[in-house]
Amino acid sequence: MLHEILLSLSGHPSPLFESPANQKTESPSNPAVNTSTFPLLSPPEAELLKSVAHLAELHRATRKHASRIASSHESTICRAVATAIVSTHLARFQQKILEVEDRILKQDASIVGAYNIVPLAGIVAEFDEWTRRMEWFWNLANFMLPTGTSDKSKSKDSSRFLSASLIDKLRQEAQTGYPDIEAVALDLSKVAETAWLRQLSTWVLYGKLPTHGSEDFFISQMRDDDGAVGYVTDSRMLPKFVSARTASSILFIGRSLDQIRSRGSTVVASDAPALSEHELLTIHLQHLSSLQVPLSSAALSEAISEIRLSLSRNMLQQLLPLPKILQMLSLMQEFFLLGRGEFSVALVEHSEDQMQSRQKNPKQSKPGRGVQGMLIKEAEVSTVLARTWAALTALIDDEEMMDENLDLARSLVNLSMSKPTSTRPPTPGRAREAADALPKLSNVAFNDLLLSVPTTLTLDISPPLDLFLTQSEVDIYSSINAYLLAIRRAHLRLTALWRESNLRREHPTPFGPPTSNKPFGQNMLKTRRARSNARTVKMRKVWATCGAAVFLLSEFGAYFEGEIVQESWKHFRQWIVGGNSEQSQSREGGTDGLRSRLSQSSLPSQANISHGQQRNQPPSSFQQSQHVEQEPSVPHDPEILAKAHRLFLSCLSHSILLTDVPYTHALRSLLTHIDELIAFLSRLRVIQANLDLETDSGVVDALANYEDEERDVLLELDRSRKRVDADLRGLVARLRELDKERVGWGTFGSVGSVETMDGSGAFEPWRGGGVDRLLMKLDFGSGVEGQEEDDDDEALLPA
Repeated sequence: MLHEILLSLSGHPSPLFESPANQKTESPSNPAVNTSTFPLLSPPEAELLKSVAHLAELHRATRKHASRIASSHESTICRAVATAIVSTHLARFQQKILEVEDRILKQDASIVGAYNIVPLAGIVAEFDEWTRRMEWFWNLANFMLPTGTSDKSKSKDSSRFLSASLIDKLRQEAQTGYPDIEAVALDLSKVAETAWLRQLSTWVLYGKLPTHGSEDFFISQMRDDDGAVGYVTDSRMLPKFVSARTASSILFIGRSLDQIRSRGSTVVASDAPALSEHELLTIHLQHLSSLQVPLSSAALSEAISEIRLSLSRNMLQQLLPLPKILQMLSLMQEFFLLGRGEFSVALVEHSEDQMQSRQKNPKQSKPGRGVQGMLIKEAEVSTVLARTWAALTALIDDEEMMDENLDLARSLVNLSMSKPTSTRPPTPGRAREAADALPKLSNVAFNDLLLSVPTTLTLDISPPLDLFLTQSEVDIYSSINAYLLAIRRAHLRLTALWRESNLRREHPTPFGPPTSNKPFGQNMLKTRRARSNARTVKMRKVWATCGAAVFLLSEFGAYFEGEIVQESWKHFRQWIVGGNSEQSQSREGGTDGLRSRLSQSSLPSQANISHGQQRNQPPSSFQQSQHVEQEPSVPHDPEILAKAHRLFLSCLSHSILLTDVPYTHALRSLLTHIDELIAFLSRLRVIQANLDLETDSGVVDALANYEDEERDVLLELDRSRKRVDADLRGLVARLRELDKERVGWGTFGSVGSVETMDGSGAFEPWRGGGVDRLLMKLDFGSGVEGQEEDDDDEALLPA
């Protein structure tokens, strides 16, 4: 019977125990002692044999299940842990059985009693400590692959996020109060983290995803709609001991090495790095080799930081130099953040011209296509941008001057129609939410106000710029551009109403002598004067509403563009260039006057630019790009710059209120109703001109009834005016709520900072005044303008 016990513990079937006949699963059962085959067993002996039977069944099931995991599991980390269980820990159990058998054969007194009797209780006691350990092994194997999972696809789905969970579970199990469980958990944790570290080394040293086990690595490759290859992280596949900052650095290192590998020949040809790629590989390998498992979060972070700084100082300075980064940031500031005022004015003007040309000539498509023929085409959108570039180029009248930023923008910036799913501003996700994560913008879209279809200003990102600027960040810029451009467009369109002769003054001019001295002329003057006075009285409320809207939009533009965007950009750029920013700004200051003269020489409607933009013109782009080349390199590496840039975008989106959903809903409603109001005014101007022609000159259109149309349009115009008034009050009311909600937060709130690795100074976003500064201007303006006596004209600002 002793041999039967030892054989059953080794995993062999034994007639000593009988398993349930209907057992179909791999789970360990509770086999009963076969008393029919061994009738001489006493009840105490049968009870002792039950514990042996349980341990033997656990051993058999665990070995079989772990062997299956080691041979077929999708996760290499799970396979490594399962292999360690079988080859190390279960082998120790087998060795324990051999030791017990050897002691019995040698008649060791510690286990063999008098008359060569081996007590059954002694055999059970020898393996008693293995019961808890074997149950833990079985639970761990069942965690890696639940029993009954035979489909390979199910195994793959369950293993996608299992590696990180397994590492975290082993670390947690090591905190148990049982020394034997703690020892095996630490041992298996070392195996799992060693396998994970091998995956990491492939990415960190060579910039390649692991050949085996890339499915359970937290970095994966993806392709966008254009076929471009990119890399993203998934926090669900990331062990807990890896911080968000370390994960971001790991992603940056691998992407940089991938760029260096694909563009290494051009980089080395331009300027050879201080250390060769082989020397850098040796240094980086030493940093990873110094890590000890179980991995320490601080040690891993320090090693990754050293590798990142070494890579930045020796390779990335040639691949992605600072002047190139500054030039790209300057381009984004000028054209996406409307730092170059003439660009937004020209874009709005040519968009309006395109829309008016379609209204005058609607037969631009094949007949029978219905509404689809009236929609803007992609070619027309491209034409609007091409005409805008031509208008900006015409501002530079000196042949010796070259605007490098404008030339770069013409080659990289595109205005294209957005897909139906992209009208909502993007809210890109990150590996983990951190201080430098991109903001979650409001779901209110502003990109369909420039033209009749949603359009987006985009930027072509080519390597190696994608190491610093990602497509998600460009999407944030596009959303901010559409938001600021919508405010600028509404302001320009409203101010253009004051140039409409038929609406603001009597047109044509009254008769003069000698016609005015005759009775006929005097009667005509009296009739026209009475008609003009009546129209003026009817339009007083409309013009008061338009004036209030112009004032509000003007202050919005001055606050957002002239104060928030400009000051935060200057602060961000000053942090990048360090102590040389004051000198560079003094050099750039001399070009502001030239830019102003060039701007005034064309585009007459530029006088309607918001006050803040006129007071705070951005530095000249073509001078700025020249000065960038003269600035020395700063100690900030590209990843630190990229993190600071994301923090800059997050703070900027928060400060211009683009992250607040109620506010953006109120603003969008106001802009929509302003367009509606302008459309009614334009229609009224045409109707009144035809009505005057019919009354004064006798030119009658038999197919039109202009008097009825005038009454209908005036009624709709009054309703539209009331809607704009309500939107103005609702928008300011929301600003007051935001002012209360953000008390003590400053402009950007508590968004953190970006620490540098070399102690050169952390980046903290610019903090200006809050929404109260804008409310003070609106309060002052509403108090100066006064109120209408009619009960429909309530105060612009609620109490």
